[in-house]
Amino acid sequence: MAEQVLPQALYLSNMRKAVKIRERTPEDIFKPTNGIIHHFKTMHRCTLEMFRTCQFCPQFREIIHKALIDRNIQASLESQKKLNWCREVRKLVALKTNGDGNCLMHATSQYMWGVQDTDLVLRKALFSTLKETDTRNFKFRWQLESLKSQEFVETGLCYDTRNWNDEWDTLIKMASTDTPVARGGLQYNSLEEIHIFVLCNILRRPIIVISDKMLRSLESGSNFAPLKVGGIYLPLHWPAQECYRYPIVLGYDSHHFVPLVTLKDSGPGEKTIYLHMALFSTVSFYLCVIFFP
Repeated sequence: MAEQVLPQALYLSNMRKAVKIRERTPEDIFKPTNGIIHHFKTMHRCTLEMFRTCQFCPQFREIIHKALIDRNIQASLESQKKLNWCREVRKLVALKTNGDGNCLMHATSQYMWGVQDTDLVLRKALFSTLKETDTRNFKFRWQLESLKSQEFVETGLCYDTRNWNDEWDTLIKMASTDTPVARGGLQYNSLEEIHIFVLCNILRRPIIVISDKMLRSLESGSNFAPLKVGGIYLPLHWPAQECYRYPIVLGYDSHHFVPLVTLKDSGPGEKTIYLHMALFSTVSFYLCVIFFP
């Protein structure tokens, strides 16, 4: 009976706070009229931390973990030695996230505020940025990364200006909330690396994505293709002094993003959202660096 009444997400544990956060988030977005990228004013500085469960009895601790933690992704990343392999740093846990095609935004929103992107605030901010601001630098970086990718080289593709424009328009449409027929039967189109890069500039905050380097078969475990999503995404379109330096940490496995939050008690000076807020301690990961100039 206890397992049935336990909230299946952190925000369900305090709906009043969740509603207040969801009401405040859209008001924090600043949309300059001079072509500068849309961005958050203050709320991008928040960080969620998972409360300690070691004080509970093993039975109740098991119920909490089962309700809140995505154990499949956590086990997969840990087995690949991508996550929690170093005992000298804080342990990260993967929180459950909706798999409706908007999981990147859900995971990012949960990492900062403890609520998923149910109102599509982050997704709308991404789409409006791509539609309404000067995206020439974003497009140029995307073209460079595409040209350097192994898939592009092996196929021998040679795009002209129209091809590049068509591909870019497709990437913009993928970010839209109006997707009546998304791929894979999902409610929204899944997003790609360039969308993460634009998102980290909207948030003025680095995003670290921890993932395997290869796409693998769920049945046999054999490799399908290289994965490029993992890496460090930096808000390079902003001066360093205008950015928040503590990264958002996400996990990616089986085409799904989850937030990887710490289990440590909060440190001084951080904002409280639900349980604790804390600075993210620097972790020595071996990561592929994406979108560096």
